[in-house]
Amino acid sequence: MSITINDCHFENNGTGIKAPTSADIQMSGTKFVNNGIALDIYVSAADIQTLGLPAETPQEFIKEVISALQGTNIESEKMKVVEESRLFKWIGNTASLSTIATALMQFVGQLS
Repeated sequence: MSITINDCHFENNGTGIKAPTSADIQMSGTKFVNNGIALDIYVSAADIQTLGLPAETPQEFIKEVISALQGTNIESEKMKVVEESRLFKWIGNTASLSTIATALMQFVGQLS
């Protein structure tokens, strides 16, 4: 999904823009003033299903592990990032570490 925002002004909103991680967002000349959250990126239901996660998986847990994975370029550390995440602790024994970590790493690779 492509979203183009040019010369817009978002003021006094709870959330200025909310879009899925799959969105290709292009912005120029746009201002955000006094918003609770300027840009809220979420993982869509389709992406959650693709990752093999339960539909009720908390967005904040997914966002945390995605951010942590984007923050490391060292392959050997990525598995540990997932294993120590609140997401993996929340999932518990419903999925293997390698299955979830592999899916997340592939997903993060597509975001770049």
